[in-house]
Amino acid sequence: MGTGAETAGEAPFFVVGNDRSGTTMLRLVLDRSDEAAVPPESMFLLDLAPVRRRGGLDDPEAAARFVAEVWNHPKVRLWELPGAPPPVPPGLSHAEAYRFAVESPFRAYARVAGKQRFGDKTPAYLHAVDELLTVWPDARVVVLVRDARDVALSVTAMPFGPNNAYAAAQWWARGIRRGLEAESRHPEHVLTVRYEDLVADPAVQVERICEHLNLGYNSEMLAIERSDPAKIVQDQAAWFTQVSAGITTAGVGRWRTEMRAADRRVIAAIAGPELRELGYDSDDDAEPVGRARALGYTAQDAAQRAANAVRLRLLQERGRELRYVLRRKLGRLRA
Repeated sequence: MGTGAETAGEAPFFVVGNDRSGTTMLRLVLDRSDEAAVPPESMFLLDLAPVRRRGGLDDPEAAARFVAEVWNHPKVRLWELPGAPPPVPPGLSHAEAYRFAVESPFRAYARVAGKQRFGDKTPAYLHAVDELLTVWPDARVVVLVRDARDVALSVTAMPFGPNNAYAAAQWWARGIRRGLEAESRHPEHVLTVRYEDLVADPAVQVERICEHLNLGYNSEMLAIERSDPAKIVQDQAAWFTQVSAGITTAGVGRWRTEMRAADRRVIAAIAGPELRELGYDSDDDAEPVGRARALGYTAQDAAQRAANAVRLRLLQERGRELRYVLRRKLGRLRA
């Protein structure tokens, strides 16, 4: 029932990274394996982590209520799982009951797909690798990284995340550092893969990833253009139009022709060390950002984030995740 130790070949796996780094593409690849199913992003492992730290799930009634809360999370509801939450087995410790509860919707999703194992693709877990390995000590993690400039071009067009080159470079570099720190702390569990290498030679890179995940590889996994469009959450489909074209290098190096030179110089100044550490060309002259200009970038980003929050959380999502989003923001402010 997933409450005890698991062998490496049964353990869950997680795909993480900065948004717009190819994590959805890799999710679809791994979901096409014969062994594992990977649902849309979960997010509830961050939202409900305080329950793990607080304790108390050795009480059967508390554990039953918590399983129901997990299944009622707005991200889980999007998975459209059949049936009711499973009953909690008797006699579980708090840690065992927590693990049973949070992995139960993943296991239900895998059963619907006829698979034995489950994975997860949630970019934000890039900042929570230790939390994942606390719950699943045998888990494997893939950190997908992509050139900061291509990420900035993509993410600033989305209704979430940073909204200018300055904010994007800070956010990207912070995520890169967190991923590299996680790999340094847990080298047997965490593998860093460059998006550019993955799309340039998908067979070699996916086989390498599968070896890390103890997952069987087959070439059909690469045919993501054949994946069911319903694998993408309906109101997010416009964010992932390129996956229908399959694995392609079309998104590599767009910054060379589409990004303003001034933005390239700002990114080089802020994220140059991380770009170089990952082997990316960063020949642009760095343009230091003075205090007044930094304040302007920050103010513009904050104003755009507020407008985007209304557009995304209230209009597009109709408030379904608003309670959890506010909790996350409050948690970051307290941190």
